[in-house]
Amino acid sequence: MKKKKGSVLIFFMMCILWLTACQPEETQSSPSEKEKAPKKDMMVKILPAEGFIENVGWMSSSEILSVREEDGVTSFYIYNVYDGSNQKIYDVQPSYVSASISPDKKKILIHSSPASYTAQLTIIDRSGEVQFQKDVPSYDLTHSWNPFNDDTLLMTTFNEDWSFQVFEINIGDGTMDPIDVEEPFVQWQSASSVLYQDWSKDEVSVSAPLVAQNILDGEKEMIMEDSIHFNQFNDSLLSVFSQEEKGPFTFQFIHSNGEVQSEFTVDLLSRYSDWLIPYYDMIEGTGRLITFVANEPGSFDTYSGTFSLKEWDTNSGEEKVLFDDLPLEPIKCSPDGESCLYGNQLEKVINLKNSSIVQLLKKEEGADI
Repeated sequence: MKKKKGSVLIFFMMCILWLTACQPEETQSSPSEKEKAPKKDMMVKILPAEGFIENVGWMSSSEILSVREEDGVTSFYIYNVYDGSNQKIYDVQPSYVSASISPDKKKILIHSSPASYTAQLTIIDRSGEVQFQKDVPSYDLTHSWNPFNDDTLLMTTFNEDWSFQVFEINIGDGTMDPIDVEEPFVQWQSASSVLYQDWSKDEVSVSAPLVAQNILDGEKEMIMEDSIHFNQFNDSLLSVFSQEEKGPFTFQFIHSNGEVQSEFTVDLLSRYSDWLIPYYDMIEGTGRLITFVANEPGSFDTYSGTFSLKEWDTNSGEEKVLFDDLPLEPIKCSPDGESCLYGNQLEKVINLKNSSIVQLLKKEEGADI
């Protein structure tokens, strides 16, 4: 019996030693470690230049939505910029106007125009399944996704005389109901309230009070007395204003509780009837705003100076220069904050970690891109 017990003990100790020896290997292959594994280098020139229309934005930190024309049809592709894989998800007839991606990256709004003064609104999911579609009379339109409710968005339709109507679209219900708002350019402040600038009907101005309105009961509240530009993010509200007529201008970030998070002061370039707000993008969840800043004051129409690309940390108030001389072009950053699509067709990518820029379009023989 003692011999049997000794054998069992030796066997038990050998099992412990075997499990201990295997443990490092299991730790290396655990899912959490795989998620933290560094990405491969981003692939360059993965998009065919022929028929290319534009890149719309990021579907994830590694995927972008790309639009191109193929045989008279506008096609939507999701490309992985790290391994080059792609998938066509949807086609529309050659009346494409624009597209945008929802804040949760799960839906795509496509604006097409099948006939004069008619807009077709189509909302699809990542697989290309239609979630909502409607034709509306419209000379032009604008929209605003609701970051507080992924199933709703605001849509403003304009007539040729620029009269307008604001609608609330509920994707799940398939409804598009008019709401009573005095201004056309509105954004969501919460799941049930909107923000807009209350422009004077009697005089021309470059700034206006920033007002919040509850769309359920119509109740209004003044948020800022004077603002030339605003943008509601998930975690903060940006309002741009100046104490002096010609600047400098303050970019103020306000927390949802009303407290000021941080402020940055810059000179803006003047235009005929307003001030140029350079392209920027907020990396949600991090408080990092990537923005262009003019390196000299002046008028945009005659400006020959350069632009810097800067990163503002809206939580700490810290600022750093990413590039000190870069052409002013649209920019959209990935959810993980490592890269930004850049260019008039978002055809390039800026790597924010090593300050490099790569071209996504394949250069055709004898062509310059």
